[in-house]
Amino acid sequence: MKKFNFLFIALTLVLTACSSDDNDNSNDPGDVNGELIGIWDAVDVLYSGDTVIEVAGQTIVTDFVGESYDVDFTLEFSENPNEFVSEGQYSVELTSTTLGQEQVFDVPNLEFVGDGTWTRDGSQLTTVSNGDEGTMTILELTNTTLRLRYQTVEVINNQGTLNTTTIDLETIYSRM
Repeated sequence: MKKFNFLFIALTLVLTACSSDDNDNSNDPGDVNGELIGIWDAVDVLYSGDTVIEVAGQTIVTDFVGESYDVDFTLEFSENPNEFVSEGQYSVELTSTTLGQEQVFDVPNLEFVGDGTWTRDGSQLTTVSNGDEGTMTILELTNTTLRLRYQTVEVINNQGTLNTTTIDLETIYSRM
């Protein structure tokens, strides 16, 4: 859980949010020309992805989707120097499906605390915190809205068992 929490913090710096508009291709950056500098209040955090486990010629896939609730954190960007600070917490209801069986997990009160430096190149936002670097895609950046997406794939090969986890995290912020 500690790694998942850090991943979320890195994502917050890479934050992304999704739209409920079925006609919207949220993979394509929209308006990303707004001002990043300022304090952003988190509105929503969404997780999705899968874990594929391969062992002894068998493959097991677990899909998961997470929705946030009790979202209460901020993300502040400053410049000269380019630094960020995030603080607060959120909770997630995580639903996983393996072999047709669905399980729901409640993950309450995740801390969203971190700080570091940032750089921006177009719609790419890169953050460094405690020596760890993460790159997010800015899906939307206007005077009032910031949408960030962080995607990662982690592969672990342990004594003949291959675990591949793909995570897509999207966050939505409104300017305070």
